[in-house]
Amino acid sequence: KDHRKDKRGYVYIGNNGTQLFVRARDALEPVAIATGSALRGPFVSPDGHWVGFADNAGATLKRVALTGGPSIVVARVSGIMRGATWAPDDTILFATSSGATGLRRVSAAGGTPEVLTRPDQAAGEVAHVWPELLPGGAAVLFTITGTGGPDTDQIAVRDLRTGAQKILVR
Repeated sequence: KDHRKDKRGYVYIGNNGTQLFVRARDALEPVAIATGSALRGPFVSPDGHWVGFADNAGATLKRVALTGGPSIVVARVSGIMRGATWAPDDTILFATSSGATGLRRVSAAGGTPEVLTRPDQAAGEVAHVWPELLPGGAAVLFTITGTGGPDTDQIAVRDLRTGAQKILVR
């Protein structure tokens, strides 16, 4: 089960990937805030008011208010979602299983995603996945998967202002 802890409670996918739930810390019962057929990867906005998630059946990145309501399409995506994080500048950084691009960024209000990174196939990189924004929002950690399996994976950091990238763990 995918889950992320929010300041006020927990957000998770349930019912065989068909519903997005939120459960307040002081409540016993969860509340369904979105439905779909292949939901995954919930993540919470910095202000705690929105939940982003992937609807892989519709190949879309969406968001919904933490209190519920209609889901809003943020962007069409190719491949299966492989992590997302919401930046303080109201953009969403995400990755998919598509090998053509690595990390991408899109406005949380919606739009066309821009490519931030591309795997260096000549160096044995397969994908850039599982982004996690660092405190302050100026840099993002992510995993570089390699052609040699998990033993060749690396953890990298990218400065979002300058584009400088550095391997932290080989």
